Amino acid sequence: MKIPKAKSVTELRKNLFETLREVEKGEPQMVTNAKGSDNVILISQSKLNALLDENDVLRAITRGVADIDAGRVVSHEKAKKRIKEMQAKWQKRK
Repeated sequence: MKIPKAKSVTELRKNLFETLREVEKGEPQMVTNAKGSDNVILISQSKLNALLDENDVLRAITRGVADIDAGRVVSHEKAKKRIKEMQAKWQKRK
């Protein structure tokens, strides 16, 4: 993601439509506020969706690493063996 282009609230007011077009094209904008409150970042919906998707993937990876660290996983070979055992058991029931 690009570094946001900084604009003041006054600049945003003067150039609102231009700013929105830039955001729509994928150029994030940072609106600065001199009164000491947090800055505001404007990004397009597609960029937000991409960030949310990335966050979901990173959370899943974090959970996976935690499962590995806690020993809640099995090796690929063990998993294949278990599946074959379950298939054999199910076939016997038929």
